[in-house]
Amino acid sequence: MVSSFLFFSAVIVASGAVSAVYRLFPPLGGLSSLGSSLLLGAVSGAALAASLHLIWQRLVSTWLGKDAGIRLVNGFLGALAATVIGVVFYFSLGIAFPTGGALRVAQGVLLIGSTLIGWRIGFSLDDPVLPVRDGAGTAARARGQRTSGIKLLDTSIIIDGRIGALLSTGFIEGEILVPEFVLGELQNIADSSNSLRRRKGRRGLEILNELMRDEEVAIRVLTKDYPSIREVDRKLIRLAKDEGATLITTDFNLNRVAQVEGVPILNVNELANAIKPLFLPGEGISVEIIDRGEEINQGIGYLDDGTMVVVENGRRHIGRTIQATVRSTLQTEAGRMLFVEPAGEAPRWER
Repeated sequence: MVSSFLFFSAVIVASGAVSAVYRLFPPLGGLSSLGSSLLLGAVSGAALAASLHLIWQRLVSTWLGKDAGIRLVNGFLGALAATVIGVVFYFSLGIAFPTGGALRVAQGVLLIGSTLIGWRIGFSLDDPVLPVRDGAGTAARARGQRTSGIKLLDTSIIIDGRIGALLSTGFIEGEILVPEFVLGELQNIADSSNSLRRRKGRRGLEILNELMRDEEVAIRVLTKDYPSIREVDRKLIRLAKDEGATLITTDFNLNRVAQVEGVPILNVNELANAIKPLFLPGEGISVEIIDRGEEINQGIGYLDDGTMVVVENGRRHIGRTIQATVRSTLQTEAGRMLFVEPAGEAPRWER
């Protein structure tokens, strides 16, 4: 508080003194040129001090995280470009209007205002104004993304519930990051008026709490955010690039966008499909038929890993566990499907 008061006082006194020495303002009312310059110079100094104080508070509040380095560089470049434009208008005013105190004030306000506006515009940008395009830097960042070992969790994988069991197996190594904006989205889902979404959100928060209490899991909440980006998926992709992290998700659309953006990604659904056992035609399996299929006489069952089994001539076996012979397999985006026939029975088309 004391330092702020001293700063304001120093700027006001200095501005009033400079204005009085150079007689920047003409006589106003009953005041002489000296008095009006001193008074209006002090008022201008107060406005300038307030602007500088606000800029300083913004710098301090964003210094930790949030791309402070990029913002500072962007702010400097924006101020430089705006100052150049302000200088052009500065001389243009000198040519267009006669010399006088009012003209000098207008020129000063224009020059200072353009610099501050340029700084503000540049400082609000998250992305670098002058991105690095050299091949060596790109290759180094790519190597960093492949070798950092950091994993980034999105909302879908936390709600899914399998991440806890997956981490406990030890197959996923490295530090686990959970962005604060993902926690915010989880909280919004947990507070939803829709009962299903509310249960999913609460389950996700419970799973996250269990992971945070597990001493064997290296998990950390990251406060870094991107205020200029609204979509959580875009924030995740940007954060994965900045941290050189691998994104873990079950979201199909996020998976595709991340691949286009060149972000390393682990899709748990793809992992689950990849580790399912393979079945060859003619191999025997045991399956419980629980429902009827779409075609005549078809039955539907599921293996322990969730693989869907379509049993030809199996409708009459609904509610029973039978031995079946694999005829063919079909791989889809939703998973693998098996087409089987009850063992020891002739195919329908041979009867």
